[in-house]
Amino acid sequence: MKGLYELIEDIQDTMAERFASSYSLGSVYRALMYALIYAALQRRLGRYDLLEPLGRKVSPPLLAAVKRELTGKLHHLLERVDSMLASSKPVLAYGGADLRHTIDAVKREVERVDYVLVYDCMSLVEQLAISAFLKVEGVKSVFLSTIFVNPVGVTRFVTQQLHGTSYRASLLGVAQYVANELRASLYTRSSFIDEEVHEVGLLGVEEFVDRVDIDKVAREVLERARSGRVLVLSDHGYDVVVSVRDNYIYVVHGFSRGDGSSYVPLVLLSRLTLFMGAYRAG
Repeated sequence: MKGLYELIEDIQDTMAERFASSYSLGSVYRALMYALIYAALQRRLGRYDLLEPLGRKVSPPLLAAVKRELTGKLHHLLERVDSMLASSKPVLAYGGADLRHTIDAVKREVERVDYVLVYDCMSLVEQLAISAFLKVEGVKSVFLSTIFVNPVGVTRFVTQQLHGTSYRASLLGVAQYVANELRASLYTRSSFIDEEVHEVGLLGVEEFVDRVDIDKVAREVLERARSGRVLVLSDHGYDVVVSVRDNYIYVVHGFSRGDGSSYVPLVLLSRLTLFMGAYRAG
């Protein structure tokens, strides 16, 4: 089976070559979310009717194409994520839960970083959609092999690691720390996605993808990447969960299996942070 890094690259290439040049970024984003959850339902529940509200937001040709070309790859991706999170030694294999050690690993992978962009609660779904958009716009995007593991999937796990340093224990402080370590000239942080998770989580994933302004985030990255080398990261991602009792799929971060038997976790991405580099090709 391919490793996680190779699977991400494969999915990124497929999205850029097959979908991003023919459909709007918003459409590709919704289609990717659909395909990911469809793959998760294959593994966990088989209740594809739960996806109908989201499926209605994707054009039939695009829906058929992503199911055909992405579902299998995403199925393997979810297997690799589960395997990594279940590993007794994720730190040794993937970079780990120590922010300082993880950024040291990032230093060894990147030549130069000019801008550090930190998005609270951004997951691999948004990063993949944005990376496909960037490629169509002539910007190269690469995923680093280093992965930060956030065992509880919440911001404070990251920010508390700045206690005792000269940096403020906040997400902006994390952005400043990473920028200084990588000698970047600019750093920003955005809580937009996290705010949407907290606001619309109980309204369902189809509401979530409508409220996330993926075009705005992508154009922020594109603007910076046209003038320098960008590093995009997050403090944690989010989880996609089924409420069996109420028959809907919603988004949350820091899901706990102790939340009850009426909830089935489909996609557990809140514990992972991937680093995506972007810069003008050529």
